[in-house]
Amino acid sequence: MLMAIRERVMGLVGWLLLGALFIAFAFFGLNSYFTSNAKTYAADVNGVEITIPEYQRAYQQMRNRMQNLMGEAYNPAMLDEQALKKSALQEIIREQLLLQQADADGYAVSKQLVAAQINAVPAFKDDSGKFSVEKYRQVLQLQGMAPAEFEWRLSRELMANQIINGIVQTAGVSRQDLEKIYRLQTQQRRFSYLELPVAQFASRVEVSDSDIEQYYAAHASDFMTPERVRIQYIELKADELQVTGEADDEVLRALYNEHAERYVTPEERRARHILISLPPDAGEEAVQKARAKAESILARLEKGESFEKLAKEASDDPGSAGKGGDLGFFGRGLMTPEFETAAFALEKGGRSAIIRSPFGFHIIEVTDIKPQVTRPFEEVRDELVKEYHAQERNDLFYEKSETLANKAFEQPDTLQGAADALGLEVQTSDWLTRAGGTGIGQNEMVVGAVFRNEVLETGNNSEPIELGDNHLMVLRILEHEAANKQPLESVRDKVLAGVRAMKARDLTRARGDGMLKELKSGTPLAEIAKAQGLEVKSPGLLGRNAAEPAKTIITEAFLLPSVTGREASTAGFILDSGDYVLLVLDEIKDGDISSLSEADQMKARQELSRIQGDAEVAAFTNELKKRATIIIPEQQSD
Repeated sequence: MLMAIRERVMGLVGWLLLGALFIAFAFFGLNSYFTSNAKTYAADVNGVEITIPEYQRAYQQMRNRMQNLMGEAYNPAMLDEQALKKSALQEIIREQLLLQQADADGYAVSKQLVAAQINAVPAFKDDSGKFSVEKYRQVLQLQGMAPAEFEWRLSRELMANQIINGIVQTAGVSRQDLEKIYRLQTQQRRFSYLELPVAQFASRVEVSDSDIEQYYAAHASDFMTPERVRIQYIELKADELQVTGEADDEVLRALYNEHAERYVTPEERRARHILISLPPDAGEEAVQKARAKAESILARLEKGESFEKLAKEASDDPGSAGKGGDLGFFGRGLMTPEFETAAFALEKGGRSAIIRSPFGFHIIEVTDIKPQVTRPFEEVRDELVKEYHAQERNDLFYEKSETLANKAFEQPDTLQGAADALGLEVQTSDWLTRAGGTGIGQNEMVVGAVFRNEVLETGNNSEPIELGDNHLMVLRILEHEAANKQPLESVRDKVLAGVRAMKARDLTRARGDGMLKELKSGTPLAEIAKAQGLEVKSPGLLGRNAAEPAKTIITEAFLLPSVTGREASTAGFILDSGDYVLLVLDEIKDGDISSLSEADQMKARQELSRIQGDAEVAAFTNELKKRATIIIPEQQSD
């Protein structure tokens, strides 16, 4: 299948990197809340359901990435929320398809690889830059995720990435393709152009009452008041719940014993090694040769030669050889089983015999040992008290969340019953539109829930909405105003400006098209410009990414065909501003890859191979999607 895909892949296709780890949220009693036709999942991919919380988190993460990318220019009102939601859902669907394919192909991820990835995460390291089991658990706890779940999700991500990396790393670009792409990508063009400003025609526009009425009718959507709502809502937050339970030592010691491993810093070893590399599938002759080399090095060590000197001289490990073979401190689960067994069997200063691993033959020497350290109960008692109360709040939160869901369902036309049962206040928002609003209207999860059909059209309470960790909301519509067409008299000035702009644009286009006919008939551009009192601009040879003139002008220049015979290659078009541009292509100069050094040519080829690999990944996932059975309830209800 992949070979067929590679033959069809065309163009530059981006790939959204897999990496989001989704936190599932569910609580007992929620199922009873949904009506019989409620959507209990966001999508079904070959029988595997993608939950609504998963989808909502992916959507939030995509919004956050966009906000980080745009910085101060970020404006939620300018976002196409529906397009963003569809993109988030498609991203999860692609991930699920890749995971299913990895399962089908028998891919697997070792525990050692998962451990190495976790150890490399900066958020899990202490102030000294070393992996901290305690911090690892604390960070995950704040995310509402157990280590087992995180490690499972990470292993699934790594497994899916094996497919992606396999495609990307085997993609290639031929020398001919490289030359062709470089020739076109670095092509330069020389052209001349003039601009006919729409402002010249603004004063010539005549507008009648009939023009205004016709424009108002034809552009009705431009003169609508936005649909808007006011809502009532109640919020349930775990961190605002009051708990009164006393944490006595018996309870705290039980909690301490239950999570004893959290307070243990496992033993670590610092070792150095000399590696004689050997492929796993090496033949007997190569094995004997490598072993003989390792034995000769071991003999030299036993005679008193410096380990550090021999590592620098003979080790095939590029990462440690320059440091005398030093690997730093490491715990269990990071090295290959053979290496780990040998290293943890040695005393400080001890040296191993020759050890074979999948990487070759090792000689290991332990230079330091950090023994296992257990923090005593007395030292962590304050932490245990906080944890005890946090758990009490969580337990109380889940109990109250069930009450919230049930009460809101049992009394679908009011929130007061749920508020009274939980001791909460029914709050009221300002007006919200689909673009959001002030206060609670700035939360896109709220806005999304408000305008869902089951809330907006039925007038019933919403399902509980997860706004954050242990933070729920239920809302209902208090007032709803549909979008309405504004009276003509109230928007007459706006309509008049629209008519004038449209007519001026039409006059500009008519004059410009007439000039284009003159140009095509053989009248020089300079002569046309002189007759119109305009200036011909010739910016010289330009590449595709030139900063000036306007991007539209450069794009149109690069779309023109080559000059053939006596006939000029010309174009006439309207800019977004309404100005008309008349353009003549004068010269095309192709890029020449031979002007690059060998090193730069190699970099260009690698970059194109990466782009080709990304395109093949996208094509591969599209093929998986075509073959899959995908159900999206939202689409079925449209």
